Amino acid sequence: MKYSEIREQAQEKRTELFKAVGLFFAFSTEQFNESKTPLREGEKYVSIGAGGYLPKDNVDKFIEGMSSIRKWENSEIKKQKDAKIEHIKYELSNHECYYTHDITNALAVLPYPKKDVLKVFYQELKKFEG
Repeated sequence: MKYSEIREQAQEKRTELFKAVGLFFAFSTEQFNESKTPLREGEKYVSIGAGGYLPKDNVDKFIEGMSSIRKWENSEIKKQKDAKIEHIKYELSNHECYYTHDITNALAVLPYPKKDVLKVFYQELKKFEG
């Protein structure tokens, strides 16, 4: 399976989880009121940051679900060498490492040893520097 396919399947799993726990995103009071999910009596919303809200009683289910999806995704990526390299390249680009020459933020989200990330970083950096 290609990295892009793994990422797509993981996103589908996250979308299903978001629906199951009542997670929604809002960046204004109007959006919040339009998007909020039904609450049980006495229940309250909590923020997960980045504009995300969900019923407080679903926080543990959300955390466990995200952890499970991340484990599945990492397991699928590790099964294929090309997927691992594409994953590293994606995160290096996503965190603008080729411009900053700092891989710290990418390392924080990648489940690989620093030496593996650096190897890909330096190979790809040559392309950017021509």
